[in-house]
Amino acid sequence: MSSTLLASGLGFPEGPVVLADGRIVFCDGNTGELLAYGDGRVSPFARTGGSPWGTVLGTDGAIYVTQGGNVPGSGDTSAISGIQRVSPDGKVELLFSEVAGYQLYGPNDLAFGPDGRLYFTESGTEQDFRFDVRIPGRLFAVDSSGAGEMLLERPGVYPNGIAFDAGQRLYWTESMAHRICRLDAGEPVTFCQLSDDHVPDGMAFAADGRLFVATTVSGGVTVISPDGEVLAEIALGEHATNCAFDGSALYVAATRSADIEASERTGSFWRVDTDATGLGLIGGQL
Repeated sequence: MSSTLLASGLGFPEGPVVLADGRIVFCDGNTGELLAYGDGRVSPFARTGGSPWGTVLGTDGAIYVTQGGNVPGSGDTSAISGIQRVSPDGKVELLFSEVAGYQLYGPNDLAFGPDGRLYFTESGTEQDFRFDVRIPGRLFAVDSSGAGEMLLERPGVYPNGIAFDAGQRLYWTESMAHRICRLDAGEPVTFCQLSDDHVPDGMAFAADGRLFVATTVSGGVTVISPDGEVLAEIALGEHATNCAFDGSALYVAATRSADIEASERTGSFWRVDTDATGLGLIGGQL
C-alpha cells in the first residue's frame, strides 16, 4: 500500500468525510474550522468554532460534527460542546449539547446507524483537564426528533472512534485501554486488544470486513481482520487520528504529535492507495 502526502502545515486534523462532489472535508481541531481538500489544495469550508473532532455526511447533504468545545490556546471561547450541523453553504447550527439529561463534554466521533439514529462517542472529562468535573466516557444514540439515550458508560477508557460493519454491528475504539470493542446483544465485548504502543482513534471498514484503524502513537494505520487479528501496519511516520475510504483510497488525517498546542501547525493529510474497497456508510439525517 502506497501513501502520498497531500497537505501539511495544518493544525490538528481529524474526522475526514467524502462529499458527493469528490472533495474531502476534514476537521481542524486547533482552528475551529472544517477544511476541504480538492483539486490538489486545501480551502476553508465552514467555521464551527471550538474544536471539531468528527464528521459524517447526512442524506440531507449536511455534515454532522462532533464539537469538543473550546480548545486551550485557540483563543476561541464561543463554542459549546455538542453536535453541530453544517449545511452545504457552510451555515453552522448547534443541534444539542445534552442527551437524555446528560451534558456533553467531549463528543468525539459519530456515525448513522441502521435504525436511522445518530450514534456518537462522548469521551468524557477523565483525560480532559479543561473541566473540573470528572465524567466517564459514554456512548449515545439520538433520533431525528432529538430524543436520545445513553447506551453505555465506560469509565477510564476514553471512547473515541465509532463505526458500523457490514452486518450493521456497532464498534468503537477505547484509546486508553488500547482496544476496539463491539456491541453484541446490547453488551460490550472486546473485538481486538492492541499492544500499548497502539492508541486507537478513528477507523473505517473495508467491504471485505477488514478494519482500518488510525492508531496514533504507532505512527500510522493498523489493519485488522474480520476476526480481530492484526494483519498489517501502514506506516506514515505521523500520529494518524482518523480515516475515511473513497473507493480504494483511504484518506488519513494525522499530526506530528498527539499533544500539541493550538498554535502549532504540525498536522498533515494523506492518501493511502489500498488493496481494499471501502464499505459504504449507513445514511441518515437529523
